Amino acid sequence: METGTFPNNDVQKHIAEHFVPVKYESGKNSEQFSKYAIFATPTFFILDVSGDELYRMVGFYTPEDFIGHLITALQIIGKL
Repeated sequence: METGTFPNNDVQKHIAEHFVPVKYESGKNSEQFSKYAIFATPTFFILDVSGDELYRMVGFYTPEDFIGHLITALQIIGKL
């Protein structure tokens, strides 16, 4: 994801316009992996300001599919 999807300009633009990205690294942030029940990587989730999970994606995505999931998440949580 870090060599194909995340560097994509459209992905970066969409994230910057709608989200505050936070990265947890396995082995370094084990408490977060337990808290959010992460059993596979990559796992992406959208949290509200309280840290409650609103939407989850697991696996690798093309830039187009990743943006599609982000749009779906925004629609579900009523931000689009």
